[in-house]
Amino acid sequence: MRFNNFYWAIFMLALLYMWNFREKQKPAAIIHPDIISKLGNGGENAQFKARLPKAMRITALLLLILALMRPQQGFLSDTANKYGVDIMVALDVSSSMTAEDFYPNRISNAKRVLTDFINVRPNDRIGLIVFGSQSYVQCPLTNDRKTLLAFLEDVKVGMAEDGTAVGMALANSVKRLKDSQAKTKLILLLTDGDNNAGAVDPETAAKLAATYNIKIYAVGIGDPAGAPIPVLDPFGRKVNARNPDGSIFLTKMNAEGLKKIADITGGNYYIASDAGKFKDALHEIDRLEKAKFEAKTPFFFNEKFMVFAFPAFLLLMAEFFIVRFYLRVLP
Repeated sequence: MRFNNFYWAIFMLALLYMWNFREKQKPAAIIHPDIISKLGNGGENAQFKARLPKAMRITALLLLILALMRPQQGFLSDTANKYGVDIMVALDVSSSMTAEDFYPNRISNAKRVLTDFINVRPNDRIGLIVFGSQSYVQCPLTNDRKTLLAFLEDVKVGMAEDGTAVGMALANSVKRLKDSQAKTKLILLLTDGDNNAGAVDPETAAKLAATYNIKIYAVGIGDPAGAPIPVLDPFGRKVNARNPDGSIFLTKMNAEGLKKIADITGGNYYIASDAGKFKDALHEIDRLEKAKFEAKTPFFFNEKFMVFAFPAFLLLMAEFFIVRFYLRVLP
């Protein structure tokens, strides 16, 4: 047990001294004549009964002092090594993410695999950026898993307009990570297409990331040969998007470009041509990128003031009844 507030001890001891001094200056109390018979003809028993109320009051005050000193009891745990990094996830939400080479489609599968990735990294701060032709922060860096997963659940295709601004997404991610004090910082880029929008070139953004020691792990989602994009025709029927010449439009990723931006930063590039490979890619990143740090368990103590306050209350109540009804002392 420990006491967290010794100032009350000094204050209350001074107050107790002043009270005791004042008691000595007061005239003797008048004891009701009927009490003489109860006290007897003197002796030690009579003196004990006369001094009992004062002893009870002093004991109660001492117990109150101990209660005000905030007695606490708790347990400490050892310092433990943990692993954590700062991660910005840049997720493509262009219309091509509705392609159904993943079940039920690319975006739904990406959200599901990302959820698993987030849940197995409890010590990381993770943020989420979504991008199409625009790029914006869906969730800032946080270690609040519940909030992050709620924002991820709200992600929908088309929410950042159509297009694929890879460079803008990377630049936005760098902006969020550059001032981080984490030992390891990385961008997890999930896209199924080539950069075709935005004012920032992906390689320029990658070089900027490298200057801040930020690694880029790029995951190319989908079949490298391309996949059709489902759209609705005027009658509400699902059909494949077509080129002006009538042929089926296939969305293709720029695998070489994604590999290059990953290499610039010392990261890695993965081809996730199916759901299994996509999951394996994120598991590999989870295995590679872990930074060790020491985490000290905070001190948790339970307040134990009632151990002293309750007996003090009982003593004061007992002293009151003894003085007023048993000894019947008149002030």
